[in-house]
Amino acid sequence: MKTGQVITAIDIGTTKICVIIAQFNEDNKLEVKGIGISKSNGLVNGVVVDIMKASSSIHNAILEAESMAGTKARNIFVGIAGHHIKSQNTLGRISLTSGSDPVEINQQHIEDVITNSKNNVKIQQGNERLEIIHAIPQYYKIDEQEGIMNPLSMSGFNLSVYVHIVMADINTMKNITKCIEIAGYKTEDIYLEPIASSNSVLNEVEKQLGAIIIDIGGGTTDIAVFYKDSIRFSAVLPVGGTNITQDLAIGLHTSPQNAEDIKIEKGDSIAAHVPEEKLIEIEGIGGRENKRKKLRYITEIIEARMREILEGAYKLLNEQYDLKRITAGLTITGGASLLKGSETLAEEIFNMSTKVGYPHLQNLAGPIEELNNPKYSTVVGILYQAYNEILSKNIKIKSFKSSDPISDFFKKLLANFKDYI
Repeated sequence: MKTGQVITAIDIGTTKICVIIAQFNEDNKLEVKGIGISKSNGLVNGVVVDIMKASSSIHNAILEAESMAGTKARNIFVGIAGHHIKSQNTLGRISLTSGSDPVEINQQHIEDVITNSKNNVKIQQGNERLEIIHAIPQYYKIDEQEGIMNPLSMSGFNLSVYVHIVMADINTMKNITKCIEIAGYKTEDIYLEPIASSNSVLNEVEKQLGAIIIDIGGGTTDIAVFYKDSIRFSAVLPVGGTNITQDLAIGLHTSPQNAEDIKIEKGDSIAAHVPEEKLIEIEGIGGRENKRKKLRYITEIIEARMREILEGAYKLLNEQYDLKRITAGLTITGGASLLKGSETLAEEIFNMSTKVGYPHLQNLAGPIEELNNPKYSTVVGILYQAYNEILSKNIKIKSFKSSDPISDFFKKLLANFKDYI
Protein backbone atom coordinates (compact mmCIF):
# COMPACT_ATOMS: atom_id res chain seq x y z
CA MET A 1 0.00 0.00 0.00
CA LYS A 2 1.43 3.35 -1.03
CA THR A 3 1.90 6.05 1.57
CA GLY A 4 -0.80 8.65 1.10
CA GLN A 5 -3.48 6.22 -0.10
CA VAL A 6 -6.89 7.46 1.05
CA ILE A 7 -9.70 5.25 2.36
CA THR A 8 -13.13 6.39 3.49
CA ALA A 9 -15.50 4.76 6.00
CA ILE A 10 -19.22 5.57 6.02
CA ASP A 11 -21.70 4.52 8.70
CA ILE A 12 -25.18 4.96 7.22
CA GLY A 13 -27.50 5.05 10.22
CA THR A 14 -31.15 5.90 10.76
CA THR A 15 -30.36 9.03 12.80
CA LYS A 16 -26.95 10.10 11.51
CA ILE A 17 -24.42 9.60 8.73
CA CYS A 18 -20.79 9.39 9.89
CA VAL A 19 -17.81 9.65 7.54
CA ILE A 20 -14.09 9.29 8.23
CA ILE A 21 -11.46 10.02 5.60
CA ALA A 22 -8.09 8.52 6.55
CA GLN A 23 -4.73 8.15 4.90
CA PHE A 24 -1.95 5.57 5.14
CA ASN A 25 1.12 7.21 6.64
CA GLU A 26 4.76 6.17 6.30
CA ASP A 27 4.37 3.51 8.99
CA ASN A 28 1.37 1.97 7.20
CA LYS A 29 -0.90 3.28 9.96
CA LEU A 30 -4.08 5.24 9.48
CA GLU A 31 -4.07 8.98 9.98
CA VAL A 32 -7.51 10.54 10.28
CA LYS A 33 -7.76 13.53 7.96
CA GLY A 34 -11.44 14.39 8.01
CA ILE A 35 -14.62 13.62 9.95
CA GLY A 36 -18.11 14.42 8.70
CA ILE A 37 -21.48 14.02 10.41
CA SER A 38 -24.92 14.85 9.10
CA LYS A 39 -28.48 14.16 10.13
CA SER A 40 -29.83 11.09 8.38
CA ASN A 41 -32.90 11.60 6.22
CA GLY A 42 -34.61 9.14 3.92
CA LEU A 43 -33.75 6.01 5.94
CA VAL A 44 -35.84 3.96 8.36
CA ASN A 45 -34.31 1.07 10.32
CA GLY A 46 -31.38 0.91 7.91
CA VAL A 47 -33.56 0.80 4.79
CA VAL A 48 -33.75 3.57 2.17
CA VAL A 49 -37.26 5.03 1.90
CA ASP A 50 -36.34 8.22 0.00
CA ILE A 51 -33.27 7.83 -2.18
CA MET A 52 -32.74 11.53 -2.91
CA LYS A 53 -33.00 12.58 0.75
CA ALA A 54 -30.68 9.76 1.78
CA SER A 55 -28.19 10.74 -0.95
CA SER A 56 -28.29 14.35 0.21
CA SER A 57 -27.53 13.32 3.79
CA ILE A 58 -24.60 11.16 2.68
CA HIS A 59 -23.33 13.91 0.41
CA ASN A 60 -23.43 16.48 3.24
CA ALA A 61 -21.43 14.24 5.58
CA ILE A 62 -18.84 13.49 2.89
CA LEU A 63 -18.47 17.19 2.02
CA GLU A 64 -17.87 18.04 5.68
CA ALA A 65 -15.19 15.35 5.93
CA GLU A 66 -13.59 16.46 2.65
CA SER A 67 -13.52 20.08 3.81
CA MET A 68 -11.70 19.10 6.99
CA ALA A 69 -9.36 16.68 5.20
CA GLY A 70 -8.49 18.93 2.30
CA THR A 71 -8.80 15.93 -0.01
CA LYS A 72 -11.50 14.01 -1.85
CA ALA A 73 -13.19 10.95 -0.37
CA ARG A 74 -11.91 7.88 -2.20
CA ASN A 75 -12.14 4.11 -1.81
CA ILE A 76 -15.41 4.11 0.09
CA PHE A 77 -16.38 1.30 2.48
CA VAL A 78 -19.89 1.29 3.89
CA GLY A 79 -21.57 -0.31 6.90
CA ILE A 80 -25.19 -1.48 6.75
CA ALA A 81 -27.76 -3.01 9.10
CA GLY A 82 -31.51 -3.55 9.06
CA HIS A 83 -34.18 -6.21 9.43
CA HIS A 84 -33.43 -7.38 5.86
CA ILE A 85 -30.16 -8.94 7.08
CA LYS A 86 -30.07 -12.72 7.41
CA SER A 87 -27.22 -14.68 8.96
CA GLN A 88 -26.57 -18.39 9.34
CA ASN A 89 -23.82 -20.90 9.97
CA THR A 90 -23.24 -23.48 7.27
CA LEU A 91 -20.84 -26.21 6.17
CA GLY A 92 -18.78 -26.50 2.99
CA ARG A 93 -17.01 -29.68 1.92
CA ILE A 94 -14.81 -30.79 -0.97
CA SER A 95 -12.84 -33.95 -1.82
CA LEU A 96 -9.16 -33.30 -2.29
CA THR A 97 -8.38 -36.51 -4.12
CA SER A 98 -9.99 -39.61 -5.56
CA GLY A 99 -6.81 -41.63 -5.12
CA SER A 100 -5.18 -43.42 -2.19
CA ASP A 101 -2.69 -40.66 -1.30
CA PRO A 102 -3.51 -37.48 0.66
CA VAL A 103 -3.11 -34.10 -1.01
CA GLU A 104 -1.39 -30.99 0.31
CA ILE A 105 -3.94 -28.20 0.71
CA ASN A 106 -3.28 -25.01 -1.23
CA GLN A 107 -5.02 -21.64 -1.37
CA GLN A 108 -7.27 -22.73 -4.24
CA HIS A 109 -8.61 -25.62 -2.15
CA ILE A 110 -9.48 -23.18 0.63
CA GLU A 111 -11.27 -20.86 -1.78
CA ASP A 112 -13.13 -23.81 -3.34
CA VAL A 113 -14.44 -25.13 -0.02
CA ILE A 114 -15.66 -21.66 0.99
CA THR A 115 -17.36 -21.32 -2.40
CA ASN A 116 -19.05 -24.68 -1.77
CA SER A 117 -20.44 -23.37 1.54
CA LYS A 118 -21.78 -20.26 -0.19
CA ASN A 119 -23.42 -22.34 -2.92
CA ASN A 120 -25.08 -24.50 -0.28
CA VAL A 121 -26.72 -21.38 1.15
CA LYS A 122 -27.68 -19.84 -2.19
CA ILE A 123 -29.79 -22.85 -3.19
CA GLN A 124 -31.85 -22.76 0.01
CA GLN A 125 -35.46 -21.68 -0.39
CA GLY A 126 -36.04 -18.07 0.60
CA ASN A 127 -32.51 -16.91 -0.24
CA GLU A 128 -33.17 -16.14 -3.91
CA ARG A 129 -33.31 -12.37 -3.37
CA LEU A 130 -30.46 -12.19 -0.90
CA GLU A 131 -26.84 -11.37 -1.67
CA ILE A 132 -23.95 -12.77 0.38
CA ILE A 133 -21.89 -9.94 1.85
CA HIS A 134 -19.75 -12.02 4.24
CA ALA A 135 -18.58 -15.64 4.21
CA ILE A 136 -16.37 -15.84 7.29
CA PRO A 137 -14.61 -19.15 8.06
CA GLN A 138 -14.97 -20.22 11.69
CA TYR A 139 -12.73 -23.29 11.54
CA TYR A 140 -11.79 -26.13 9.19
CA LYS A 141 -11.89 -29.92 9.32
CA ILE A 142 -9.48 -32.23 7.49
CA ASP A 143 -10.88 -35.75 7.30
CA GLU A 144 -11.77 -36.40 10.99
CA GLN A 145 -9.55 -33.70 12.51
CA GLU A 146 -11.62 -30.68 13.61
CA GLY A 147 -10.75 -27.27 15.03
CA ILE A 148 -8.16 -26.35 12.39
CA MET A 149 -7.82 -22.59 12.02
CA ASN A 150 -5.57 -22.56 8.94
CA PRO A 151 -5.38 -25.71 6.77
CA LEU A 152 -2.87 -24.27 4.29
CA SER A 153 -0.04 -26.75 3.51
CA MET A 154 -1.63 -29.49 5.62
CA SER A 155 -2.56 -32.79 3.97
CA GLY A 156 -5.73 -34.85 3.76
CA PHE A 157 -8.38 -36.50 1.62
CA ASN A 158 -11.34 -34.23 2.42
CA LEU A 159 -11.55 -30.61 3.47
CA SER A 160 -14.55 -29.11 5.28
CA VAL A 161 -15.16 -25.59 6.55
CA TYR A 162 -17.65 -24.17 9.02
CA VAL A 163 -18.66 -20.72 7.79
CA HIS A 164 -20.70 -17.80 9.07
CA ILE A 165 -22.71 -16.42 6.15
CA VAL A 166 -24.27 -12.94 6.19
CA MET A 167 -26.80 -12.02 3.51
CA ALA A 168 -28.64 -8.82 2.67
CA ASP A 169 -31.64 -8.04 0.50
CA ILE A 170 -30.42 -7.34 -3.04
CA ASN A 171 -32.69 -4.34 -3.57
CA THR A 172 -31.69 -2.76 -0.24
CA MET A 173 -28.01 -3.20 -1.15
CA LYS A 174 -28.56 -1.62 -4.56
CA ASN A 175 -30.42 1.31 -3.04
CA ILE A 176 -27.56 1.98 -0.60
CA THR A 177 -24.93 1.90 -3.36
CA LYS A 178 -27.20 4.03 -5.58
CA CYS A 179 -27.43 6.68 -2.84
CA ILE A 180 -23.64 6.94 -2.77
CA GLU A 181 -23.51 6.93 -6.58
CA ILE A 182 -26.03 9.78 -6.76
CA ALA A 183 -23.89 11.67 -4.24
CA GLY A 184 -21.07 11.33 -6.78
CA TYR A 185 -19.00 8.50 -5.35
CA LYS A 186 -18.38 4.77 -5.73
CA THR A 187 -18.71 2.01 -3.13
CA GLU A 188 -15.78 -0.39 -2.84
CA ASP A 189 -17.35 -2.81 -0.35
CA ILE A 190 -20.16 -3.20 2.20
CA TYR A 191 -19.83 -4.61 5.72
CA LEU A 192 -22.38 -5.72 8.30
CA GLU A 193 -22.22 -3.13 11.07
CA PRO A 194 -21.94 -5.38 14.17
CA ILE A 195 -19.02 -7.18 12.56
CA ALA A 196 -17.41 -3.83 11.81
CA SER A 197 -18.09 -2.51 15.32
CA SER A 198 -16.38 -5.53 16.86
CA ASN A 199 -13.12 -4.43 15.22
CA SER A 200 -13.13 -1.23 17.26
CA VAL A 201 -14.48 -2.31 20.67
CA LEU A 202 -13.36 -5.93 21.19
CA ASN A 203 -9.77 -7.12 21.55
CA GLU A 204 -8.32 -10.47 20.51
CA VAL A 205 -8.52 -11.93 24.03
CA GLU A 206 -12.25 -11.17 24.22
CA LYS A 207 -12.89 -12.73 20.82
CA GLN A 208 -10.91 -15.79 21.82
CA LEU A 209 -12.59 -16.37 25.21
CA GLY A 210 -16.12 -15.61 24.03
CA ALA A 211 -17.76 -12.19 23.82
CA ILE A 212 -21.07 -10.61 22.84
CA ILE A 213 -21.35 -7.17 21.27
CA ILE A 214 -24.69 -5.34 21.18
CA ASP A 215 -24.62 -2.08 19.23
CA ILE A 216 -27.75 -0.04 20.03
CA GLY A 217 -28.02 2.46 17.21
CA GLY A 218 -30.77 4.86 16.25
CA GLY A 219 -32.96 2.54 14.21
CA THR A 220 -31.47 -0.92 14.78
CA THR A 221 -29.80 -3.00 17.46
CA ASP A 222 -26.94 -5.05 16.03
CA ILE A 223 -25.73 -8.25 17.68
CA ALA A 224 -22.64 -10.40 17.19
CA VAL A 225 -21.06 -13.28 19.13
CA PHE A 226 -17.37 -14.22 18.95
CA TYR A 227 -15.72 -17.38 20.27
CA LYS A 228 -12.28 -18.86 19.64
CA ASP A 229 -11.40 -15.83 17.54
CA SER A 230 -14.23 -16.27 15.02
CA ILE A 231 -17.77 -15.01 14.66
CA ARG A 232 -20.40 -17.54 15.70
CA PHE A 233 -23.65 -15.57 15.43
CA SER A 234 -24.95 -12.23 14.15
CA ALA A 235 -28.37 -10.62 13.92
CA VAL A 236 -30.10 -7.26 13.60
CA LEU A 237 -33.19 -6.18 15.57
CA PRO A 238 -35.32 -3.42 13.97
CA VAL A 239 -35.49 -1.29 17.11
CA GLY A 240 -33.11 1.25 18.64
CA GLY A 241 -32.67 4.57 20.38
CA THR A 242 -35.09 6.36 18.05
CA ASN A 243 -37.89 4.21 19.43
CA ILE A 244 -37.14 5.52 22.93
CA THR A 245 -37.34 9.08 21.63
CA GLN A 246 -40.64 8.39 19.88
CA ASP A 247 -42.08 6.83 23.04
CA LEU A 248 -41.10 9.90 25.04
CA ALA A 249 -42.53 12.32 22.45
CA ILE A 250 -45.88 10.51 22.56
CA GLY A 251 -45.95 9.99 26.32
CA LEU A 252 -44.92 13.56 27.15
CA HIS A 253 -46.83 15.30 24.32
CA THR A 254 -43.69 17.08 23.20
CA SER A 255 -41.60 17.38 20.03
CA PRO A 256 -39.19 14.61 19.01
CA GLN A 257 -36.25 17.00 19.37
CA ASN A 258 -37.24 17.94 22.92
CA ALA A 259 -37.82 14.28 23.73
CA GLU A 260 -34.32 13.48 22.45
CA ASP A 261 -32.80 16.24 24.61
CA ILE A 262 -34.65 14.98 27.69
CA LYS A 263 -33.51 11.40 26.98
CA ILE A 264 -29.86 12.43 26.74
CA GLU A 265 -29.76 15.01 29.55
CA LYS A 266 -32.21 13.57 32.11
CA GLY A 267 -32.74 9.95 31.07
CA ASP A 268 -31.96 6.80 33.01
CA SER A 269 -32.40 3.17 31.99
CA ILE A 270 -33.40 2.22 35.54
CA ALA A 271 -36.39 4.16 36.88
CA ALA A 272 -35.68 3.21 40.50
CA HIS A 273 -32.55 5.37 40.33
CA VAL A 274 -34.71 8.51 40.11
CA PRO A 275 -36.45 10.15 43.11
CA GLU A 276 -40.23 9.70 43.03
CA GLU A 277 -41.01 13.37 43.70
CA LYS A 278 -38.63 15.07 41.22
CA LEU A 279 -40.35 17.12 38.49
CA ILE A 280 -39.03 18.58 35.23
CA GLU A 281 -40.59 21.00 32.78
CA ILE A 282 -41.71 19.66 29.40
CA GLU A 283 -41.90 21.99 26.42
CA GLY A 284 -45.30 22.07 24.70
CA ILE A 285 -45.77 21.47 20.98
CA GLY A 286 -46.24 24.44 18.63
CA GLY A 287 -46.29 27.10 21.33
CA ARG A 288 -48.62 25.24 23.67
CA GLU A 289 -48.18 25.68 27.39
CA ASN A 290 -45.30 23.88 29.09
CA LYS A 291 -46.14 21.16 31.59
CA ARG A 292 -44.36 19.61 34.54
CA LYS A 293 -43.92 15.86 34.65
CA LYS A 294 -42.38 13.46 37.13
CA LEU A 295 -38.90 12.42 36.09
CA ARG A 296 -39.70 8.93 37.40
CA TYR A 297 -42.49 8.67 34.78
CA ILE A 298 -40.01 9.66 32.05
CA THR A 299 -37.45 7.10 33.14
CA GLU A 300 -40.14 4.41 33.31
CA ILE A 301 -40.78 5.01 29.61
CA ILE A 302 -37.06 4.77 28.87
CA GLU A 303 -36.57 1.64 30.99
CA ALA A 304 -39.52 -0.13 29.35
CA ARG A 305 -38.06 0.34 25.86
CA MET A 306 -34.47 -0.43 26.90
CA ARG A 307 -35.69 -3.61 28.57
CA GLU A 308 -37.53 -4.56 25.39
CA ILE A 309 -34.36 -4.07 23.33
CA LEU A 310 -32.01 -5.92 25.69
CA GLU A 311 -34.46 -8.70 26.58
CA GLY A 312 -35.17 -9.18 22.87
CA ALA A 313 -31.44 -9.52 22.24
CA TYR A 314 -31.07 -11.94 25.17
CA LYS A 315 -34.01 -14.10 24.04
CA LEU A 316 -32.62 -14.33 20.51
CA LEU A 317 -29.12 -15.16 21.71
CA ASN A 318 -30.31 -17.69 24.25
CA GLU A 319 -32.29 -19.50 21.56
CA GLN A 320 -29.49 -19.51 19.00
CA TYR A 321 -26.28 -19.86 21.03
CA ASP A 322 -24.92 -21.50 24.18
CA LEU A 323 -24.28 -18.45 26.36
CA LYS A 324 -22.28 -20.53 28.83
CA ARG A 325 -19.40 -20.28 26.36
CA ILE A 326 -19.22 -16.51 26.85
CA THR A 327 -16.31 -15.98 29.22
CA ALA A 328 -15.25 -12.40 28.43
CA GLY A 329 -18.75 -11.01 28.83
CA LEU A 330 -21.02 -8.50 27.13
CA THR A 331 -20.09 -5.21 25.48
CA ILE A 332 -22.81 -2.67 24.68
CA THR A 333 -22.00 0.19 22.37
CA GLY A 334 -23.71 2.69 20.08
CA GLY A 335 -25.34 5.98 21.04
CA ALA A 336 -28.00 4.48 23.35
CA SER A 337 -25.34 2.70 25.41
CA LEU A 338 -24.49 6.13 26.86
CA LEU A 339 -27.88 6.33 28.58
CA LYS A 340 -27.35 6.36 32.33
CA GLY A 341 -27.91 2.92 33.82
CA SER A 342 -27.72 1.03 30.50
CA GLU A 343 -24.66 -0.97 31.58
CA THR A 344 -26.34 -1.96 34.87
CA LEU A 345 -29.58 -2.94 33.14
CA ALA A 346 -27.75 -5.06 30.55
CA GLU A 347 -25.76 -6.81 33.28
CA GLU A 348 -28.98 -7.61 35.14
CA ILE A 349 -30.72 -9.05 32.07
CA PHE A 350 -27.76 -11.08 30.76
CA ASN A 351 -26.35 -11.98 34.17
CA MET A 352 -22.80 -11.48 32.91
CA SER A 353 -20.02 -8.95 33.18
CA THR A 354 -20.88 -5.92 31.03
CA LYS A 355 -19.03 -2.85 29.82
CA VAL A 356 -19.80 0.11 27.56
CA GLY A 357 -17.60 -0.22 24.48
CA TYR A 358 -15.64 2.81 23.33
CA PRO A 359 -13.74 2.55 20.04
CA HIS A 360 -10.05 1.72 20.38
CA LEU A 361 -8.20 4.69 18.91
CA GLN A 362 -4.58 3.75 19.60
CA ASN A 363 -4.13 2.54 16.02
CA LEU A 364 -5.17 5.91 14.62
CA ALA A 365 -3.33 9.22 14.31
CA GLY A 366 -4.55 12.75 13.70
CA PRO A 367 -7.55 14.60 15.19
CA ILE A 368 -9.22 11.62 16.86
CA GLU A 369 -10.52 13.08 20.16
CA GLU A 370 -14.04 13.48 18.76
CA LEU A 371 -14.18 9.76 17.93
CA ASN A 372 -13.81 8.71 21.59
CA ASN A 373 -17.53 7.97 21.89
CA PRO A 374 -19.57 4.73 21.55
CA LYS A 375 -21.69 6.31 18.82
CA TYR A 376 -18.61 6.21 16.56
CA SER A 377 -17.78 2.54 17.23
CA THR A 378 -19.24 1.44 13.90
CA VAL A 379 -17.56 3.98 11.64
CA VAL A 380 -14.18 3.41 13.32
CA GLY A 381 -14.74 -0.35 12.98
CA ILE A 382 -15.50 0.02 9.26
CA LEU A 383 -12.23 1.90 8.86
CA TYR A 384 -10.29 -0.85 10.67
CA GLN A 385 -11.94 -3.62 8.67
CA ALA A 386 -11.17 -1.92 5.36
CA TYR A 387 -7.59 -1.29 6.51
CA ASN A 388 -7.06 -4.92 7.54
CA GLU A 389 -8.53 -6.34 4.35
CA ILE A 390 -6.49 -4.04 2.15
CA LEU A 391 -3.27 -5.03 3.91
CA SER A 392 -3.97 -8.76 4.25
CA LYS A 393 -5.31 -9.27 0.74
CA ASN A 394 -3.17 -6.65 -0.97
CA ILE A 395 -6.30 -5.22 -2.56
CA LYS A 396 -5.68 -2.78 -5.36
CA ILE A 397 -8.32 -0.12 -4.92
CA LYS A 398 -8.93 2.52 -7.50
CA SER A 399 -9.16 6.20 -6.76
CA PHE A 400 -12.42 7.81 -7.79
CA LYS A 401 -11.82 10.63 -10.24
CA SER A 402 -13.35 13.86 -9.02
CA SER A 403 -13.60 15.11 -12.59
CA ASP A 404 -15.71 12.16 -13.68
CA PRO A 405 -18.61 13.59 -15.77
CA ILE A 406 -21.17 11.21 -14.30
CA SER A 407 -20.15 12.28 -10.81
CA ASP A 408 -20.45 15.96 -11.78
CA PHE A 409 -23.93 15.34 -13.22
CA PHE A 410 -25.15 13.65 -10.04
CA LYS A 411 -23.68 16.37 -7.85
CA LYS A 412 -25.51 19.05 -9.85
CA LEU A 413 -28.73 17.03 -9.68
CA LEU A 414 -28.36 16.66 -5.94
CA ALA A 415 -27.58 20.36 -5.47
CA ASN A 416 -30.79 21.28 -7.32
CA PHE A 417 -32.82 18.74 -5.35
CA LYS A 418 -31.59 20.07 -1.96
CA ASP A 419 -33.71 23.19 -2.48
CA TYR A 420 -36.80 21.00 -2.08
CA ILE A 421 -35.68 19.06 0.99
